[in-house]
Amino acid sequence: MNPKKLPEYEKLSSGKTIIRRYDDNDGSLVEETHGYGILEIAIKYTFSKGVKTDELYFAKRRMVSRRTYEKARIDYADMPPADGTIEDWGSLLLRGARKQQLQNKAEAERRLAESAESRFPRPASTNWLRVISGEKSHLVVFASHDWKVLSRESSIPMGRHWLQSFGFHGTPGSGGIAKGLEVGFEVAGDRLTMLNDSKSLLSEVTAFVNNPTEPSQWQGSIRPRRKPRKHILAWPSVLPPLIDFLSGLQEPKVTIYNHHR
Repeated sequence: MNPKKLPEYEKLSSGKTIIRRYDDNDGSLVEETHGYGILEIAIKYTFSKGVKTDELYFAKRRMVSRRTYEKARIDYADMPPADGTIEDWGSLLLRGARKQQLQNKAEAERRLAESAESRFPRPASTNWLRVISGEKSHLVVFASHDWKVLSRESSIPMGRHWLQSFGFHGTPGSGGIAKGLEVGFEVAGDRLTMLNDSKSLLSEVTAFVNNPTEPSQWQGSIRPRRKPRKHILAWPSVLPPLIDFLSGLQEPKVTIYNHHR
């Protein structure tokens, strides 16, 4: 068995780094990347049996087209030029991603137009949900960080249950709404489940925000402690009126329009 060949790192006096990766079986070069910083600008070559097959380009920490790379390369004298004879896969991927984003946006607009939510003014926020029961409704506005804390923070065990009961991961029979960048879905929710989950969640998030320690995933870590949390969670303030609204309803089922990124 051939020993695994580790990547080679070469740092030039200009500040440019060259990274070479090799095939574990025959030791041939499979990847070579030239770049500055953390993808401030970079070009990555892919090889097959010693022949260059692909190039990918990066600038300002994201993948870019060949044209954008060439414009950025002007400020870096020793960055190699792009090879115009090779397919610009990065450009094709970016165009495909942009097309998908436009399709997702159009589908979200269509779903909104066909939903009960279309009767109400649209909030300025990109993260919100509305509970609708007949002519009654209640709007909950939050931030992206808020729902991500509920999904990830182990010291808030009710978080994920609450997210599911309010349509973040789909409710039973809804077919699910977890579709990546697509936003804006109308689902049916069980009112008592939503009410009870909200009461339990309020207790947990209140204890969480009153706890001066770091988030639980960092406790016991040998890494330097992060600065205390600066973001003020929305849940302690938005859950009480939501609980009051759900408590005042009689219907077993309500409509939830969930819009989050």
